[in-house]
Amino acid sequence: MGPAARRGLFPGVAVIVALMASSCAKRTPPPPPAIPADRPETTTPRPERPPERQPERPAIRNLPVEESLGTATAARSEEIADPITTSSSRRDRGIEDGIEWWFNHWRTRGHDFFSRGLSRMGRYEDYVDAQLAARGMPPSLRYLPLIEANYAPRAVSRVGAGGMWQFMPETARWLGLEVNSLIDLRFDPYAATPLALEYLSALHDQFDSWFLALAAYNGGPGRVERLIQRHGGGHPRDDAMFMRIRDRLPRETQDFVPKFLAAVRVAGDPEAYGVQRLQKESPERYEVVQVEGAASVDVLAAAADVTEEEIRTLNPHLRIGLTPAGKTTELRVPPGTGGRFQVRFSEIPPGDRVTLQEHRVVQGETLSLIARQYLISLDALRAANPGIEPRRMQIGTVLVIPRGAGQ
Repeated sequence: MGPAARRGLFPGVAVIVALMASSCAKRTPPPPPAIPADRPETTTPRPERPPERQPERPAIRNLPVEESLGTATAARSEEIADPITTSSSRRDRGIEDGIEWWFNHWRTRGHDFFSRGLSRMGRYEDYVDAQLAARGMPPSLRYLPLIEANYAPRAVSRVGAGGMWQFMPETARWLGLEVNSLIDLRFDPYAATPLALEYLSALHDQFDSWFLALAAYNGGPGRVERLIQRHGGGHPRDDAMFMRIRDRLPRETQDFVPKFLAAVRVAGDPEAYGVQRLQKESPERYEVVQVEGAASVDVLAAAADVTEEEIRTLNPHLRIGLTPAGKTTELRVPPGTGGRFQVRFSEIPPGDRVTLQEHRVVQGETLSLIARQYLISLDALRAANPGIEPRRMQIGTVLVIPRGAGQ
């Protein structure tokens, strides 16, 4: 049977309302986890157990977006000695061979992928640059989201790391990001970036080396710490120490520093390395409005008089296109739409702010097929139907289909 659109609440919505309410509950952060090693275009790593030693949870300093956009260009133009790109260890033969491999990869098989990432980078680079400058961190770290997630806020790795900075859920929660069935701030560049930079800074404080900090970010600080203890030979913690333990790290972590250094060079002058320079996306601009209680993305878009895609693009952390019930959510809307949004949204009765659909399962259907039918992600469909066991789903089962949940 085909979909039957419903406005307001019908019996099947009880499950999703309960889900919204439960998502608001605060959870005690788990013990500090290790950062996984998985990244796009590379091999799948083995998950690491929480390390014996982990930097303390860093205090987060977040430069406001407006100030970030205003100071980023000046910050980039300053002559800042970058300790990563000027490290003497970058001239090691193994590092240079790895850099050359990535040069060849990005001008051949990975060409289109890298070009799209450089274009997408324009949307967020001013904000990232300003956050780096505010902390006195190496400017080259602006390219870390390029090799982590190709600057795609909604990127998800094969092992579940998500967002531009590729946090695992446990790591994100430990750092203070909200991650649940409705809200996942790993996918919010403005929430995740300050945390990622503070975490990188803490790793640098622990290891006294940016090469080691990058290896720890990729492969886990516990692993790096153990290798230094066992095989460091009493040498200082510096970039040369990375070279001493490099062969004992997982293959992807061995390659992480060369890949990063290669990305910095190519991104600085793409044509010189045979990579097409696409037009950069414009820096993201928006206004912030307050949304009281639960609302679905189609209702939010109508109140702002914009498309659903515009709301999803500005709010990639709304996992299934719904704001949580029982709390106030800050929503980003296109510039110039905030005033009319507040007026129109206040006029919508609370019972009409959630637009859902129901789908009755017919023979031969699976969750994957149904998700494709409605152009939503499988994760979104599962999140909206937490009580459904896919293998036990029967003909006639009613599923809740959130509108605007597509990735």
